[in-house]
Amino acid sequence: MNKILLTVAALAASLSVMTASAQVGKAASEATDAAKHKIDEKRADSEAKKSGPVGKAVNNVKSGYHKNRADSSADKAKKALKNAG
Repeated sequence: MNKILLTVAALAASLSVMTASAQVGKAASEATDAAKHKIDEKRADSEAKKSGPVGKAVNNVKSGYHKNRADSSADKAKKALKNAG
């Protein structure tokens, strides 16, 4: 009986570690996505400064999109880390 309980406890512990590891991996992925979107946002801002009126509008929309995606990815990364702990 004790062996069964120890086995079940070990299995539960290993599943817990695997779940936490997956959450940390997800957080890292989301943080990477946030960084990429921030780079694209800055690139669009830079292009908007060099562009004419239509280019400014297009690049400002791109910048806004990437800003929203970066914020969303950062929030998802924070939630994944919170769930891992």
